[in-house]
Amino acid sequence: MNNPDAMLEILESSYAKGARGIEVIPSGKILEAAYMMSEIHSDYVIMGSTYPGKDPGIDALIKIGAKLIFVHGMISDKKGLTLLRLLDDISNYNIIPGIATHEPIPTIQYCLENSLNVRAFLIPFNKNGFLMGNAKELEELVDNTKNFYFIGMKTLSAGEIKPDIAFDYISNHNICAVTIGMVTTHQAEESTKTALKSLNGK
Repeated sequence: MNNPDAMLEILESSYAKGARGIEVIPSGKILEAAYMMSEIHSDYVIMGSTYPGKDPGIDALIKIGAKLIFVHGMISDKKGLTLLRLLDDISNYNIIPGIATHEPIPTIQYCLENSLNVRAFLIPFNKNGFLMGNAKELEELVDNTKNFYFIGMKTLSAGEIKPDIAFDYISNHNICAVTIGMVTTHQAEESTKTALKSLNGK
């Protein structure tokens, strides 16, 4: 979508049902819509993920007031010097540094064992085990790791899991928030309502 007003309408629909934030990539009109939401609602939190290319887009995310920035999984999962540099760059702006990962178990373990400058992990986490690797092992790692924030993505397993079942599963683990893809106001309202019903009921 290239219409920030249309995006804003979807975000407002989600907000009305209780959503209080968004996770964005540093590109396109969604940045405008997210910034407008934060200007309208003082309790709206913007999170972002960097690009894996030459320009990670940190400046664009800072410009719209991102409070937490994840290093992209294509960088994080390589566990190299670029990851360390980006985490330091993010932290130097007094923004919470995080890591997104497509290989959650080895990447989380690497961060913990090496005491990296990380406070939050954006990880695939769903009842089907989609993109989780060894699902049981990841569940135990997440549930037994304290003092970090775990945020779930791919929670609906690419649309294969019904929202009520998906979020009931999430509510039984150490996941503090979830990201959900939304393209219509109806989807935004229903997904947000279902998620909060499950997550707040535990």
